[in-house]
Amino acid sequence: MTPTYVRGLLCTVNNGITSSNLDFMVHRAWDGYLCYNKQSDYSIINKLNNFSYEIIGCLSDSTVHDEEILIHGEIYGNFLPVIDKILSSNTVNELKSNIQELYRLDGSYCMVVKGKLGTICCRDPLGCKPLYIGKKDNSISISTQKSILLDSNFQVEDFIPGTAMILENDTLINSRNLSDPKNYSNYDADILLNLLRTSISSRIGNKKNIGVSFSGGIDSSILISIANEFTEIKAFNVRMKDSHDFENAKKLANLLGIDLIEIEPNKDNISDDIPNIISLAEITRPMDVSIALGFYYVAKTAKEHNTSTLFVGQLADELFGGYARYIRTLSEESPKFVADMMNSDVHNAYTKNFERDEKITSPFVDLFVPYASLPIVNFALNCPIEYKIDVANDVRKLILRSVAKKLKLPEEIIYQTKKAIHFSSGIDKVVKKALKNN
Repeated sequence: MTPTYVRGLLCTVNNGITSSNLDFMVHRAWDGYLCYNKQSDYSIINKLNNFSYEIIGCLSDSTVHDEEILIHGEIYGNFLPVIDKILSSNTVNELKSNIQELYRLDGSYCMVVKGKLGTICCRDPLGCKPLYIGKKDNSISISTQKSILLDSNFQVEDFIPGTAMILENDTLINSRNLSDPKNYSNYDADILLNLLRTSISSRIGNKKNIGVSFSGGIDSSILISIANEFTEIKAFNVRMKDSHDFENAKKLANLLGIDLIEIEPNKDNISDDIPNIISLAEITRPMDVSIALGFYYVAKTAKEHNTSTLFVGQLADELFGGYARYIRTLSEESPKFVADMMNSDVHNAYTKNFERDEKITSPFVDLFVPYASLPIVNFALNCPIEYKIDVANDVRKLILRSVAKKLKLPEEIIYQTKKAIHFSSGIDKVVKKALKNN
């Protein structure tokens, strides 16, 4: 059994897709489309002429393996026996048990399988890959791009991570559980370092090289340090001239001993690119546009340097207390209050970060988020707040700094206080001015 890997999905039951805009998915289809008709016969086409197919997958190569399993993203570990059980499930209860087993495995994916019970759609418990569900009369559709469904007048919602659905009868299976308690003897840096190594090495696999979005902060520095043990690294930094990151990132890259590919967008180009950014990432908030722009330029440059995968440090702040608001709140509220606040941020990261970042990079690279690994998330959500935040000394990400020490990272990286990338890169100011002028 070998799944067919795709770069985006559109799946429809009882028609309903009436969109006249066929460009919503073209940026994902690097090597054409895999299209299934109602008889489940498939064909590969270079140009999408209509949305009349039951299932459409965007290809990055033309290899089609087992036709009943389409995966956008990756699942790690010995997952094929679990998928086989999902395919052969005879009852909803049996399917639910098998879905729960799947969702205990690490991975970043959405998936469509044609099983005995019908067309089964799944989305990993963290929601690392975007997936939306649309309903209209007796039609139901799921899509990687929301605009296709909205343009066809569907009522659209997020396909909730950690759930599965049998599309033909709208049967929902909820199995999301990010913080299943585990008996760690302690929450020390050695355990977290091993979890990070496993996550990063799994996502690297046999890739000859990877790109890393490098801001100069501790999150991306840890990624680079560990990934460098397994493959060749290309580090990319985007910033405006005279911004905080303009000199800081170069200095810290030199301390790490890595070559840095620097990206300095032209202010006029940013204004011209904003409409495309808003369309690709399906966003409107100025902060989202600023963050998306940074990732857009990094991903575009990575492709120009023959790098098809990009690693980013997203979710480290939510997991390990990186935001200033956590330390401010902890000075006023109980540790449990702040822990619940962080837990909520992790559970909602798919709507705030993952969907935006994956969509904006999808024309150029496949995006990987090693901190968004189920074992790391489980560890972090059960880790006491005092391992993350020191209010008295105004220090955040305590345990990550301990990991950095074990990796022998430079002290300037370990102890610096990093601003959010859209602020430190100077892009935020340019975006706000451009949006105001428009």
